[in-house]
Amino acid sequence: MRKSPHLVIVAGEDSGDFHGANLAAALQRQSPGIKLSGIGGRKMAARGVEVIFPSARLAVIGLTEVLGRISAIRAGRKAIREHLFKVRPDLLILIDFPGFNLHLVAPFAHKLKIPIVYYISPKVWAWRQGRVAAINRLIDKVLVILPFEKEFFKKHNVAVEYVGNPLLDDFTTFISRDRRRIHNIALIPGSRSGEIKRLLPEMITAARFYQREQPEVRFVIPVAPSITFADIERLIPVNFGKYITLSRQPLASLLDEVSFALVTSGTATLETALAEIPMVVIYKVNQLSYLVGKRVIKVPFISLVNLIAEKEIVPELIQAEARPEKIVKHMRRLRDSKLNYDGTVHNLRKLKSGLGKPGAAERAAAAIIDELKKHE
Repeated sequence: MRKSPHLVIVAGEDSGDFHGANLAAALQRQSPGIKLSGIGGRKMAARGVEVIFPSARLAVIGLTEVLGRISAIRAGRKAIREHLFKVRPDLLILIDFPGFNLHLVAPFAHKLKIPIVYYISPKVWAWRQGRVAAINRLIDKVLVILPFEKEFFKKHNVAVEYVGNPLLDDFTTFISRDRRRIHNIALIPGSRSGEIKRLLPEMITAARFYQREQPEVRFVIPVAPSITFADIERLIPVNFGKYITLSRQPLASLLDEVSFALVTSGTATLETALAEIPMVVIYKVNQLSYLVGKRVIKVPFISLVNLIAEKEIVPELIQAEARPEKIVKHMRRLRDSKLNYDGTVHNLRKLKSGLGKPGAAERAAAAIIDELKKHE
């Protein structure tokens, strides 16, 4: 291995930026002097990664939304390809974001004979399983963060290692306690503008209905780094704003002071589960994206919580079902009933215990350094 290896990291949205930043810190601890560059956001930049293109420009969800970002995606592809060609890094690390990473970045890097590690793999077990063949052909090693993913990739003869879930690191000081009497409820609309515009109004309307029945409750909305407060405020009715607090606080610490949550399907559902907070998961995309997705998705649930548990332990409301009346019905059933609330908390604790121990980023960094040594 060279004295100061150069690694390129490509992350495509806020969650990828978060994981990329933690991975960068772990790599720097284990290999002092390592050079890191790539596509990411503020968190990665703060950890010393030279960001050559901002990941916020690439964050999209759904088929029709991609069409509106084609120019940005092309610009990102051009930037990363030129960067890879110029610096010829010792290794490329891809973080999730398969539409961009697997199809636009990995084949180019493979042609340049750059070793590739995929950290936080594409969810090929859920849909587009044909991507497994591309992973097998292009990727040297896959580092997975969900227990069932290891067995899936092993069945497809992909070099894989389970490094644990990085979200566990945010809960090392977490203390289990009865939160049912806390009056704060979290509304977690996601980190992408499209999903926020679709889902936050439904959450807020449900919050208004529920607050009429429970006037003591208040609401808090975590705002992702790529989203401005103004983006959120314009979706809140003027007469309801006094009941809502917007926060840049990390989600893990924010959740310590809430008793319940409405959560957009995604990584935040697992964070909420690790905080032992009962929730309603909602999801809604463009109708065309939904109709296409419905035909190809191969799993029985949309939330990581239920997928890991292999059963429904939190309700999921999808597309037309994700409307305020339905949301409030589940809020009453789960939050207002001690029996149901405590039963959900018990299931969430059981799920958490099955994820292993903190330290995923450190284990991932060690696996990446081991992979580097193979290609000296």
